[in-house]
Amino acid sequence: MFKDWKRADKGFFNGFEKEMEQINDIMTNMMRSVGTEPQVYGFSMQVGPDGVPHIERFGNIVPVGKDSDVREPFTSSMIDEKNNEFNITAEMPGINKEEIELNATENEVVIKANSATRKYYKFIPAASPIDPESANAKYNNGVLEVTFKLKDSNQPKGKSIKIE
Repeated sequence: MFKDWKRADKGFFNGFEKEMEQINDIMTNMMRSVGTEPQVYGFSMQVGPDGVPHIERFGNIVPVGKDSDVREPFTSSMIDEKNNEFNITAEMPGINKEEIELNATENEVVIKANSATRKYYKFIPAASPIDPESANAKYNNGVLEVTFKLKDSNQPKGKSIKIE
């Protein structure tokens, strides 16, 4: 039925056919450049116990200048004021716990993981100072859960100033 659509005397459709072939070539090249690994990018929004929404991004599509084979895991980080803790949950499927490197200071947490097939990296700033020595981490079925105690804030958050 459509076997002779590529005739030489198409008239008006010659330009249309050329445009479609160019679009097909562009799409083919784009799909080859993407690779075989799924491309993931997203945002998550959660309302913390303090009632404030927290927005975080995740995925393996990274800004220009970073390693393109490194994924940013989906993470959730919240301060639990009731228990005086900073909780982090990171989804990193395809990794063994021995391949995870977790580093923390009182102001930030860095999660790195390298396996033969996947790499993950995530920098998480702490909303309040944390005690790195109090870290408790568990990894099960591709999910890393880390808990830190918050540093004591017994000191006043300001100074009273006498007015003359």
